[in-house]
Amino acid sequence: MVFDKIYSWTERVFTPDKVVQRQFALFKILLGRDRASLKLITRLEEMYHQPIPTDWSRVAALVNALASAVERLTESLQEMRPKVYAGLTTSHARIKNHLDQLLVETVPAGGLPHLLFLDEAWAYPELCGGKASALARIGHETSIPVPPGLVVTTNAFQAFIEENHLHQEIARQLRSLELRRPENLVERSESIRRAILGGEVPESIRLGILKATARLADANQATAPTWAVRSSATAEDGDVSFAGQYATVLHVATAEIASAYKTVLASKYSPTALAYRLHSGLADAQLPMAVLILPMINSRTSGVMYTRDPLDAGQGDSLVVTAVPGLGIALVDGSTVPDQFVLSRRDPEHFWAKKPAYYPTAERPAGLAGGASAPFCIAEKAVSALARWGLELEAWSGGAAQDVEWTEDHQGRLLVLQSRPINTAQKSMDENPPAGGTEESLPPVTPAADLLEMGIPASVGVAAGAVYRHRDGAGLHLVPPGSVLVTSGIPPSLVPLAHKVRAVLAEHGSKASHFASVAREFGLPLVVGLGELDLRNGQIVTVDAYRGVVYAGEVAELLAWQEQQQARPPLPFQEKLAPIMALISPLNLTDPASAEFRPENCRSFHDLVRFVHEKGTEEMFSLVDKGRGLRRAKVLESAIPMVMQVLDLGGGLSEASGGKKSVVPEDFQSAPMRAVWAGLAHQDVTWSEGLLHLDWERFDQISGGIFDLKSSSQLASYALVAGNYAHLLLRFGYHFAIVDTLAGDRPEENYIQFRFKGGGGMVEKKSWRLAMLGRVLGHFGFQVQIQEDMLEAKCMRQPFAASQHRLEILGYLLGRTPLLDMALESEADALAMAEQMIAVWQNLPGAAAAKDKPSPASGNL
Repeated sequence: MVFDKIYSWTERVFTPDKVVQRQFALFKILLGRDRASLKLITRLEEMYHQPIPTDWSRVAALVNALASAVERLTESLQEMRPKVYAGLTTSHARIKNHLDQLLVETVPAGGLPHLLFLDEAWAYPELCGGKASALARIGHETSIPVPPGLVVTTNAFQAFIEENHLHQEIARQLRSLELRRPENLVERSESIRRAILGGEVPESIRLGILKATARLADANQATAPTWAVRSSATAEDGDVSFAGQYATVLHVATAEIASAYKTVLASKYSPTALAYRLHSGLADAQLPMAVLILPMINSRTSGVMYTRDPLDAGQGDSLVVTAVPGLGIALVDGSTVPDQFVLSRRDPEHFWAKKPAYYPTAERPAGLAGGASAPFCIAEKAVSALARWGLELEAWSGGAAQDVEWTEDHQGRLLVLQSRPINTAQKSMDENPPAGGTEESLPPVTPAADLLEMGIPASVGVAAGAVYRHRDGAGLHLVPPGSVLVTSGIPPSLVPLAHKVRAVLAEHGSKASHFASVAREFGLPLVVGLGELDLRNGQIVTVDAYRGVVYAGEVAELLAWQEQQQARPPLPFQEKLAPIMALISPLNLTDPASAEFRPENCRSFHDLVRFVHEKGTEEMFSLVDKGRGLRRAKVLESAIPMVMQVLDLGGGLSEASGGKKSVVPEDFQSAPMRAVWAGLAHQDVTWSEGLLHLDWERFDQISGGIFDLKSSSQLASYALVAGNYAHLLLRFGYHFAIVDTLAGDRPEENYIQFRFKGGGGMVEKKSWRLAMLGRVLGHFGFQVQIQEDMLEAKCMRQPFAASQHRLEILGYLLGRTPLLDMALESEADALAMAEQMIAVWQNLPGAAAAKDKPSPASGNL
C-alpha cells in the first residue's frame, strides 16, 4: 500500500501527462458504462410504466444485467480515484442483495411422488395444483361427492422437462417473449409447445398412469373407460383463475392418455395462457403443471354455480345456477345458452327467478319435449341441492364466494368437478386486455384537433395546461404550477419541477436520460426531440405523450380518457414489479452540492449512476494541478497574446502537427476546443497588443529568475484536447478560468463545466463581473453558483450543436472579461453589458439552424 502511494505521487509529479491520458481513457470507459446503465434502467421503466407485461425471467435477466453494469460503472470511478469512493461498493452490494431477495423464485425440487390418487392428494397441495388440490380437499373434508381420479403431480412435470432437456429451450424462448408483438407471442408459444409435444413421457410415469387408471376402472366397474384429462397448474383457481387458459382433453382412451397429458402440459405455453400469466405478474417457475385424470361421466346435465350473483340481481342475497344438457363444455366456452336459476342464499328452496334456455325446434337437444321454449334440463330439487352445496363450499373456503362446476349423471347423481374463488375485483382479459403498446391501450385519435407538434414519447400520459418557456437555469422558482414546461433540454436540475408541472416538452433530450427516468417514475408526460418549438407563453395546449403529439387548446376527449386511465388500478404485473423498481428508478440524490451527496446515501441504482456521472465529471474537471510538467505539450502560436500549451489526448490536433513543437489554431481538431477558440477570436473581442496573458500572480513570485515566458508551464494556460473533449485552464492576469467539456453526438454524455476565480480589482468590482457572467450564462441554460470571488457553472446533456454554441459564447465571455473588473463602474453597468452580450448571441444569424448540425467528430472522444 505504501509503495502504491509513493508510485501514485511520483507519477503525478514527474509524469503528469501520463496521468492525464490514463484518466481520460478511464473517463471514456465510465461514460460508456453510464450510457449502458441508463439504457437498462429505461427498458425496465418502460416495462413498468407503460406497462409492458413481460416474462419474469426477462425481468430478472435485465435487473441482473443492470446490477452488473452499475457495478462496472462504480469500478470506473474508483479506478479514476482509488480509495476515495469505496462506499459505492457497499451501497451497490446492499441494493443488489435486496433485489436478489425480491427476484428469487422457488422452483419445485422434483422427485417423488409422480402420481397420487385423488383421495390421498389432499395431503400434498403443493404437488397437485389448484384444481386437483381443491377437489381432493372437498372430498376429504366435506360430505359433498366428487369423482374418483388420479393426479399426475408437478414432480412428474419436472421429470418430463428434465428427461427431454427442455429447461434451456423454454427459458430461451421466454426471455425473447414480446407481448406487444402478437406474431412474436405466437412464434414463442409454438416453439415451446412443439418441443413439449415432441417429448417422451418418462417410462416410469407412463406405466404408472396405466396401472393407476386400470385400478380406477376396476373400482368403477368400467370395461372400456374413457377419461377427462384436465389441467391443474399450481396457481390455477387461486388468486388468479386462469379460467379457460389451459387445455382439457375429453373422451380420451386409456392408450392415448400419455398423448393427452403432453397436450395439457403444452397448453401451459399457449398464447392466451402466456399473455394471462404475464398480465398477472407470475413467473413461469410459479406455475408448474399438475394434471388431473378423471373418468368420463355420462352426463345428463352439467353446469356452473356462483354462490354470489356476479350481477347482484338479488341485492347480495342471491345464488345463481346455470345448466345445459350433456357436458358442460358448451357452457364454459360460451357456445350455448343455459337454463338459469336465481335462488335465495338464506333459503335455497326459494327461487327468485327461473329462465329456461331458448332452443329453436331444429336445434332442440335430444330428450327435450315441448314447443319452442324447452323445459328445464334439471329438476328444481337438484338445483336446490346444488345451492346448499355451494353455501357449504363457501363456508368451507372461509367465506369466499365460489365458482363451482358440477355435473349430473343419468342416474340423477350430482357431483362437484371443481370449486374456485370468484375473482370479482380483477377484470377479465376481454374487459381489460394487457397494455403495452396495443391500440386498445392508447388514447383516442383526435383528427379534428389542431395538431401543433410531433416528437418522441419519453414518459407516457395526457395533460393540458398553459405553456411556459424555461430558459434560465437559475430560475426554477419562476415556473408556474400546473404549466406545460417547454425547455431546450432536460437536465437533472429540472427534477424539482416533476410534481409542479403537468407535462414537459423538450426540443432535445433522450428517453434514456436521468430526467426521463424521473418523469416516468412520477407519471409526468414528457415528449422529447421536438426541435425548435413555436409555442407562446400562456398558450393552452394538450399533450398526448403516448404518441408524442401536441394539440392546440384543451382536447376534452383525450383528457376524459386519461381520467379513466388514472382510475384503473395497476396491473398485477406492475404491483409485483413495484418493489423492484423502488430499488432501481428513484433519484434521491438530486443536489451535488448537498452534504448528503455521498456514496452511502445512494438508495437506488439510479442514485449510483447519478453519483458516478457527477463525480467522474468532477474528476476530469480537476484533471491537472495547474498544468505542472506537461512534458509533451506543444506551444500555441496565435494572434491572441496568450501563453498556452496544448497536450493532445488523441484526435485533438491535426496529424501534420505531430512532429512540431508548436501548433496554430488551425491545427485544432477537437470540436469543443474549436468552439471555445472561435469565441475567444470573435470580432467583438479586443486583445491589447503587447500585453501577454499569463499567470501574473505566479510571475510576481518567481520573477527573480530568468526563463522563457512562453515555455513556462508554471505561468501558461493549457489545453488538453481530444476529438470531442477539451480541458482548458486559462490564465488571464490575476484571474483564471477552467473549462472542462465533452461535446459529441450523444447528448446524454455531453457537458460543460466552468470555473472562474480571482481578479486584480476591488472586491465589489470582481463581484460585478461575476454577476455579469452569471446573468449571461444563466440565460443560455447554465446552472450558476457564485461564492465570494468564484463562479461555477455547468450545462449538461445538450445536443452537439447546442453545446458548441454555448462553448463559443463561453469563449467570447472569457475574451471580454480580462481587466474588466477594473473598468466596471457599477453592478448596473455590468448587468447592462450582460444584456448587450445576450442580444449579440440571442439574435446571431443561423444560430437556430445550427442546432441540427451533426457532430464533425461523431462517436470519437
